[in-house]
Amino acid sequence: MDPITHGLIGTLGSRTGFSQKSGRIATIAFLIGAIFPDLDILVALGGPDFSLRYHRGITHSVIAAPFFAIFLAALIYRFTSYKNLLALALMVGLGIYSHIFFDLITSYGTVIFDPISMKRYSWNLVFIIDPFITIPALLGLILCWKFKGKAILISFSVLVFLVFYMILSLALKSINGDKLTKFAYENTLDVKKSTLYPLPLAPIFWMGVIETEDAFYKINFSMFKDGPTSIKEISRTSGNSFISLANELEITSLYKWFADYPVAQYRKSNGEHIVEFYDLRFNIISGKNPFILKIIYTRDGNLKDIFLNGRYVGEAL
Repeated sequence: MDPITHGLIGTLGSRTGFSQKSGRIATIAFLIGAIFPDLDILVALGGPDFSLRYHRGITHSVIAAPFFAIFLAALIYRFTSYKNLLALALMVGLGIYSHIFFDLITSYGTVIFDPISMKRYSWNLVFIIDPFITIPALLGLILCWKFKGKAILISFSVLVFLVFYMILSLALKSINGDKLTKFAYENTLDVKKSTLYPLPLAPIFWMGVIETEDAFYKINFSMFKDGPTSIKEISRTSGNSFISLANELEITSLYKWFADYPVAQYRKSNGEHIVEFYDLRFNIISGKNPFILKIIYTRDGNLKDIFLNGRYVGEAL
């Protein structure tokens, strides 16, 4: 979920009785907690590979969250006049957990059990930017400000709406998941793996991905149509020695840990051999693929350069 929405939800959470009891410090505590996990964006300074590995990692962990909450609460305790450490830790912790939850429901993937497990989890219920979440949260805050006496009722009403919205998204995901299963059955596909992802303006629009031995299939669905709205088949590139070489690299192993459906492509340009990996999960717009891993070999087959998401990684990996 985008940082603005996280901040709005955290601030809205403070209006459920906390700010009425503790004052402005509740808003500060909730807001700090709701925004804090995305401070791991600073790992981008360590390079694109470092960022890929650690973004949505330890700061998004349900295990580490209480420790971060206590640490941040202690800082607030130290530099403000509010001297209830337990209450501060509770408010900051609720803000952190709200952030983790609203990231978990997107398709990016979150390592919620870091450092015990490095498995990425994603519920694939909403797109990373969702107006059906952001706008109600914003409107709720505006109404809380305008009708201060009814702020608790308003904030709880918005949160209840968001719960029902999650339930609706889950139901529509199930319906469109059945469409994906039906497509595979009608086309007699030997499915190795399949996943349904939310598109912009989900739960109206969804994208299904199917992996078989020979190809990937990207199928778009709409709640207004029983069958697919579009179908794209992507053949697997096989028997290419440069793809085999690229698969042996550590950076490729990292990329495959991150990606749900890594697709490999090979091309030759100006005598150089280029291998590119992209994740079908993010292939929302045709021809636009974020998180591309680009590996370049010289004419003689020696590793020359590595780029990840457009940023230089190097050849040391």
